[in-house]
Amino acid sequence: MAAGKMAQQTVTTGEAAERLGVAPATIQRWVNAGLVIAERTMGGHRRIPIAEVRRLLASSRPASLPGSAAQFLDVLLSGRPHEIKAALFAVRQRTGSWAAGADEVASAISELGRKWEAGLCSVFQEHEASEKLRRAAAGCVEHMDVGARAPRAALFTVAGEQHTLGLTLAELVLAEAGTSAIWLGEGPPMEELNDLVEKTKPAILVVSASSASSSKSVSIYQNAITKVAKLKHVPLVLGGGGPWTRHRLANRAETFCDLRDILERLNSHPLKKVRR
Repeated sequence: MAAGKMAQQTVTTGEAAERLGVAPATIQRWVNAGLVIAERTMGGHRRIPIAEVRRLLASSRPASLPGSAAQFLDVLLSGRPHEIKAALFAVRQRTGSWAAGADEVASAISELGRKWEAGLCSVFQEHEASEKLRRAAAGCVEHMDVGARAPRAALFTVAGEQHTLGLTLAELVLAEAGTSAIWLGEGPPMEELNDLVEKTKPAILVVSASSASSSKSVSIYQNAITKVAKLKHVPLVLGGGGPWTRHRLANRAETFCDLRDILERLNSHPLKKVRR
């Protein structure tokens, strides 16, 4: 199939996940299990046929939330902070890495959002659960000492984006990879990006956008941060389910396992140490 025709008839795993209301990792798991048909681009990227997405929408989802993720969601909704922290460590131990564990937790968070949209939980419950998870994840990071001389990654969203929970989970993946975080949270204005990189001197930039962000605002912000990353010679990772545009100067992480793989690739060429 010609590349142009394929692009018109397929969507990325991130776009398919957004339309179906699940995490990108869930789509990849369904593909691996043979529940969803996928095609490959010349570059090896997965693409989901639009007809396949419509089939899944018509038949709801091919499977319910996995039992382990469903159990985590129950703890998240009803548990105390120390119980959620223990549940996070249990997910890490069972899945074998914080990257795989974070993808499972992301599936649970997507299900939480779907419950809210369906009226099965209140906005208060969703916000409370998200905040408890944020604090529990931060507590898990404190248990991993990456060292004062470790390379640092600046974590932030696009300007105006308030969904920072994904960055909280990304910090777990970074810590396990031996990279500390410069937590910036909600995105800085575009005109401050150059000064931000100059002053914090990160070894890598990890920028997130959710599906709630508009294509126009994400595109404008992506152009700005890509120019800064190129000027400062800093690797750039674009994460979350936002409408990012593929670019040769940016690494696209649709899942936390993608983020781990990118970090491993970058670490094969030593990242810059913190300048004193």
